[in-house]
Amino acid sequence: MKKNNYFDVLIIKDELDSVDMIQVMMKDKCCGVFYENDSAQLYFNQGFKESINRELVQLFPERSLEWEWGIQNNEDWHLTWQDKFKEILIDNKLAIIPPWQKRCSADLVVKIKPGMAFGTGHHETTWLMLTQMMKYIQPGMSILDFGAGSGILSIAAIKMGAINVDAVENDPECKINFYENLYLNRIKQNIKFHDKDILNWNQFNYDLILANINWQVIKEMLPSLRSSCIKILLSGLLEIDFENMEELCHENKYVIKEKMIKGEWGCYFINING
Repeated sequence: MKKNNYFDVLIIKDELDSVDMIQVMMKDKCCGVFYENDSAQLYFNQGFKESINRELVQLFPERSLEWEWGIQNNEDWHLTWQDKFKEILIDNKLAIIPPWQKRCSADLVVKIKPGMAFGTGHHETTWLMLTQMMKYIQPGMSILDFGAGSGILSIAAIKMGAINVDAVENDPECKINFYENLYLNRIKQNIKFHDKDILNWNQFNYDLILANINWQVIKEMLPSLRSSCIKILLSGLLEIDFENMEELCHENKYVIKEKMIKGEWGCYFINING
């Protein structure tokens, strides 16, 4: 696939409370988000600008949100992030660091190269997933990572003792960044990348599923697990989705073992027929 020469940048000023909702609604199109001062910049591949404008008008019919568009060259993305990507320390045990950082005192260290993919650890959903993974992943586990993005969760799972990870992602912009991050973390085996739509995945012989995906995909994916006996740790859910999420689990007789909240986002640990 030909690489994009530039990205269309949706710029939202002041009304930053709306950014999370927009990001979730358009996650299949949005390649990343960058906050600076009182503005948010959401990056999109070429060709989506008109359809996104239509979706925004539907979401904000009275034009209660103001936005504008800009352009950023593809090769400038890493320069934009270079000064902003700082170490993230979780429970004083796990650190997410950029590749240019040489030292870190944490027991577990994951290096992530900023790229046009979700998953540098800065977003609440990734923080929630990593925090809960340290609690639930045990040495020797097999893991399925749905919507693997940059590979941050897959890599962290291996660092926590998992013996194999199948990482499923069908966004072509993520694949290169995924393999770059495997190289940075000196992982040559135990993680296999699958270029596939997660809704078409039908093999669930794993100890744990990781799914940092949006509600629209979750509600299609969860019922397909009914015949499995597996545990799933999932995030990507806004507070407005919690009630529907819990109703869906009740309908399918899934057991919610724990819910963790950070800001407006939630993370669920669920037993499927377990």
